[in-house]
Amino acid sequence: MLSLVGLGVQGIRSITLEGFEVLKKSDIVYLDGYTTYIPEKFVEELKETIEKDVTVIFERKKIEDEVDKILDEAVMKNVCLAVLGDPLFATTHLTLILECRKRNISYKVIHNTSIISILMNSLGLHPYKFGKIATIVRKSGTPATTVYFTLYENLVKKLHTIFLLEYDIESREGVKPNDAFNILKEAEEIYKLGAFSSETFVIVTCRVHREDEKIYMGRVKELLEIDFGQPPYSLIIPSELHFTEREALSVLFGLEKGNEINNSKMIKKKVEHLVDKYVKSTRRALEEARKRLPKREFDSLFENVECYLDDAIRFLNLGEENLAMLCVGYAEGLLDALRFQGILELKW
Repeated sequence: MLSLVGLGVQGIRSITLEGFEVLKKSDIVYLDGYTTYIPEKFVEELKETIEKDVTVIFERKKIEDEVDKILDEAVMKNVCLAVLGDPLFATTHLTLILECRKRNISYKVIHNTSIISILMNSLGLHPYKFGKIATIVRKSGTPATTVYFTLYENLVKKLHTIFLLEYDIESREGVKPNDAFNILKEAEEIYKLGAFSSETFVIVTCRVHREDEKIYMGRVKELLEIDFGQPPYSLIIPSELHFTEREALSVLFGLEKGNEINNSKMIKKKVEHLVDKYVKSTRRALEEARKRLPKREFDSLFENVECYLDDAIRFLNLGEENLAMLCVGYAEGLLDALRFQGILELKW
């Protein structure tokens, strides 16, 4: 049999009675060491508690490569994979369960609390207002597109965002909150959709549910110089707060009551961004066309371009996004007609 045992987030103290019994009865015990930060001395404490040897697997690739070996062992013996937090939060662990079903191998899952369930329930924010979750990893030379648009789309829908910050157990390197701020800031400079700025209100959680737990909250510009201590870390970027959420943050964490929290307020819808971008580029092209074609015979065409651009802004302000995009398209099309007729070549 293969057992996946969740160890919770408080070390030895958070192991459930059922989880403890399964660990004690197992012939082979593996500990997932790559999903999250392992507290100091935890492995030794676990060995002493269950009175068994524990093999720590530090690499995702290693466990994926050894699926066959682990499942072969589970055919004849009681094999346990112990996981900090909840065992099915990582897709790799789900793969093990699916393989057990395919090979007709008995399995059991002992669930436990995870960092996600705690973050959603312990800060006073409404759990149903959380959106998609993402992990911020170390910079790889490309903008953090997935992370940035996860935040953007959540804010558009007025949902809170949880970001887990990567930490590599073997190299003991990862993303600190200050690094995460810079990664999101760089993405904002590229996409310019208003999802992140120095004014963004952020909650930084450090070593959640451990004795040295710390929680910081404030505008990004207020948190940049803080030493957040040892990992693991998570970020919560709230959207618009309900009044009961504001009260909870005030009572539980001392947030000033007059402090307005609404990170969705500055967000630009993609269509707003695109209309603004295309209107500006078309106006520049229109100014160039007027300079290069001063003859009055084109005045009517230029006037129509101007009207379409004004209508695009008007429709956007009225919430008629499709009409706004159509007006920009008509304006561009009229100027482009000059190019098709060989009258004028424009740079957009």
